[in-house]
Amino acid sequence: MSGALSGGTQPGSLIRPDETLQGIGGAVTAIPLTHPGNRRWWIAFAGAAALLGLFLLTLGYLLYAGPGIWANNNAVVWALDIASYDWWIGVASGSLLVSAILLLLGAEWRGAVNRVAETLALLATAAAGLYPIIHLGRPWFFFWNLPYPNTYDLWPQFRSPLLWDAIDIVSFLVICVSLWFIGLLPDLATLRDRAHLEAMRQLETKAPTRKLAVLRAQVYGILASGWRGSAAHWQIWVQAYRTVALLGVLLVVSVQTGASVMLAGSLMPGWHSTLLPVSFLVNAVYSGVGVTAVIVMLIRRVYGLDALVTDRHLDVLGRLLLCLGCASAYCYAAEYFDTFLNGDAEGRGVLVRRMTGDHALVSWTAVLCLVLPAQILWSARARTAPLALATVGLLVAIGAYADHVMVLVVTLTQDFLPSSRLPYTTDVWGIATFAGSIGLFLTLLLLFLRYLPAVSIVESRRLALTVSPAAQEAARAAASRATGRPEENPVTAPLWGVSATFASQGDLAAALQAVSGLGPDQVHLDGHGPVPMPRTLRPLSLEGRSILPYALGGALLGGFGFFAMCVYATAYDYVFLIGGRPRLSWPSFVVPSVSFAMMAGCVAIHLALLVLNRLPRLNHPAFNIPGFLRASEDRFFLSAEARGDRFDAGRIERRLASLPAEAGRPLEIRRIPR
Repeated sequence: MSGALSGGTQPGSLIRPDETLQGIGGAVTAIPLTHPGNRRWWIAFAGAAALLGLFLLTLGYLLYAGPGIWANNNAVVWALDIASYDWWIGVASGSLLVSAILLLLGAEWRGAVNRVAETLALLATAAAGLYPIIHLGRPWFFFWNLPYPNTYDLWPQFRSPLLWDAIDIVSFLVICVSLWFIGLLPDLATLRDRAHLEAMRQLETKAPTRKLAVLRAQVYGILASGWRGSAAHWQIWVQAYRTVALLGVLLVVSVQTGASVMLAGSLMPGWHSTLLPVSFLVNAVYSGVGVTAVIVMLIRRVYGLDALVTDRHLDVLGRLLLCLGCASAYCYAAEYFDTFLNGDAEGRGVLVRRMTGDHALVSWTAVLCLVLPAQILWSARARTAPLALATVGLLVAIGAYADHVMVLVVTLTQDFLPSSRLPYTTDVWGIATFAGSIGLFLTLLLLFLRYLPAVSIVESRRLALTVSPAAQEAARAAASRATGRPEENPVTAPLWGVSATFASQGDLAAALQAVSGLGPDQVHLDGHGPVPMPRTLRPLSLEGRSILPYALGGALLGGFGFFAMCVYATAYDYVFLIGGRPRLSWPSFVVPSVSFAMMAGCVAIHLALLVLNRLPRLNHPAFNIPGFLRASEDRFFLSAEARGDRFDAGRIERRLASLPAEAGRPLEIRRIPR
């Protein structure tokens, strides 16, 4: 690896100037393959496992005694459970939104952040999804919330926010898994190839851990699904990644504003405000960025990834936290000014109880932790200090949790009716449940850090090709040594095709253009490389392929199908009118229908990614190309697969060998047997 543990970067740079494609892959894959900091990892894992054990103990007692162990009452029905659920969903929403927006905007520095953000979104969603289930009292019947054929021909209540939560959680989980796996797929191929080389080395030296090395290579091979860096793979991958990110943004806005609009639409003091949806969304993104900053700082410090997570990345994260901190401060100021100057007596009473009542400590914790810590980031020195960023991020996460407790509990403890005014105090079992969910989150996070790439290899390589002189010089040096001569003793066995190796995408594109005149009935051309290769799409005639029709069709079919099911169930098949609603109260069906549409579109995209690329395919003739493992490192390959008896390998070799050294001459040319 190139300098991952050595000196710093130049001021303002996004990557070390001496980083190469191979060095980036080595630095990132060394973490899951060699496990640096093994003792520290086991200490952290023991602590996380202890919290997870507390979670299992709490769940066991909860199933035995019921949700009443949380000290909930008729006013605060969910106790801390609803605050914890909203906090986890907020962290997931913020992390997903950050990763998706950076991807859609094409931010060149996203490689150091997006993998962590996507992982946090996935794990936080998993932690949040447990809360509605365990709150049911009989969680083994959680599927009663879903529409399915049953004995009494009953339908779930589609107007109920509980059903909305079920659809939202499932949709959120599907999109988080899809975005996470799509981004991880090329990096899994890099891990597969590195693990294969390590397994071969251990087999040759008869190392005592050789069986484990072989098993690890096989597992990574299965997870990589036969990814071989084909130009067709990369084209669909880029489209799928960006489209799922767009669906994620829409789902985040739908989930956060949907839940908050439901609260704002009520008459409860403290909730009945048009600013509440904006405040919910801002603080959700704020908490997601805060937790992401904490984890990124820890990974950078523990694994020595200063070369890939540079001071420039820290500065950008600091600016994000500062902007969101100012937005959160504006939301609080607007709420206080509007309520005291223009609100009713009940609304002013809620704010007074927040500041001076039984839960004043929670309220002041929320305001102070969300507003004040970020203000130190006006200093450029503080923005590039890892400890300062991690501290601010941690305080933001604490403040966001306190904000959810403040908004929910203070309002619920004092309703309009005196008979509904019941005091609430936190119970040890509610705290234990939340601490246990943190243990689940940390356990899964530590397993991710141990066995999977914590930084996006692909995005870091794309950045290196753009701004790193070392990566560009390595490609030029390799190209200058290109001979372009076919192998001296070509194989005489039946041919699969011809392969050629190149040092850069530009040389590969020029070579493809040179041989693209051969008919498709003679040869099937393809290119392979470690990064997306847009310059190869025209000579391969791939420019017209798009995944958008599949996404749009899946989303429309899923959304309208779910909406039609809601209308049929509630207005015709199972009429259950409550609260004076009309028979066809269609607005209440919009929120779950939008979430289901996003999920259906995501599933369609994921299936299209696999089907159009003919994945998974664990065994492909291209893997027989000598040195093809470097297609996931720093080399680009042309493959010309024989089609029919008219295939002329010699003609292809002559065309490739005749290319000028500065414009497409291959490093080597080989014939590949079947």
